[in-house]
Amino acid sequence: MVLEVEGKRIGDGEKAFLIAELSANHDGDLEQSLALVDIAAEAGWDSFKLQTYNADSLTVNSQHPSMAIDPIWGKTNLYELYEDAAMPMEFHKPLFDRARERGMLPFTEELGCSIYKIASFELTFDDLLAEIARTRKPIIISTGMAELGEVEHALDVFAQYGAGEVILLHCVSAYPTPYEEINLTAMETLRARFGKMVGFSDHTIGAKASIFAAAMGAVAIEKHVTNDMGRKGPDHRFSATPDVMAEIAQGAKDAWIARGRGQKATSVSEVVSKSIGRRSAFALRDLRAGEIITEQDFRFVRPSAGIPPTDKASMIGKALQSDVPKGHPIRYEDIAGQ
Repeated sequence: MVLEVEGKRIGDGEKAFLIAELSANHDGDLEQSLALVDIAAEAGWDSFKLQTYNADSLTVNSQHPSMAIDPIWGKTNLYELYEDAAMPMEFHKPLFDRARERGMLPFTEELGCSIYKIASFELTFDDLLAEIARTRKPIIISTGMAELGEVEHALDVFAQYGAGEVILLHCVSAYPTPYEEINLTAMETLRARFGKMVGFSDHTIGAKASIFAAAMGAVAIEKHVTNDMGRKGPDHRFSATPDVMAEIAQGAKDAWIARGRGQKATSVSEVVSKSIGRRSAFALRDLRAGEIITEQDFRFVRPSAGIPPTDKASMIGKALQSDVPKGHPIRYEDIAGQ
């Protein structure tokens, strides 16, 4: 399956579609945000994703104990975190325009996006899934924290409301994700269970996990982008710097090339090796036309200039129709009746 969106191809057999995630790394600063678009574009990424929300769209302003969060996020209350991390709505259009100018595919409905990306945390929010499905546009959805039954339910909702093509991203919603929990083989589980295109949303530090996912056939890879992991803000500490973004882009391309197309055949670069390294029949003495060939008359040795070992029966007990000097290959045209 291959999906084409604004001239960009996403799917099996294609290079991994790279999604740069702005997240909260805008820092409330449009110039900072535009700089991150440029970093992603210069690193060779395909698309730029904006998170569209405000605190009231995600939660309520409450001091209930369930709202408490780890101070590592820079806040101790969920509402306060989202209030601080939400990108100003007026940033959307200039960022959308910059992404298009730089040849990337942006995500935002009001400004004419062609594809949606849904976060893992919204996988079970049926109302949102239904609303997006009604657009009939393609959807990329992360599956962090999910059981297979939850993924199946989300796909049922999409189908019920007429969604376009759905791409599932394996994801571990831990920031950063420990290497021992990445579990990239889950991509194969999702692909086998649901028959959908599958990719990877990467919250590890560094480039390796994304490149490994590309090598395993991820059709899309998502990664948070920053210009400085030390900047103040909830997401910079686990985001990818410009050098890591470039490393992933090159690594994903190299992995795609290395994966090939799956046919098992002699490659162009192997032709010489095959002719030199494979064995074939060579005469151990001067053989004359009319002689009957026996096993004592030849050996299978390198190179592959004569009859191969797999076709020994074509020689044994057969008459020669031409002379074969000692140390020369015995070829099919040397055998009578061939």
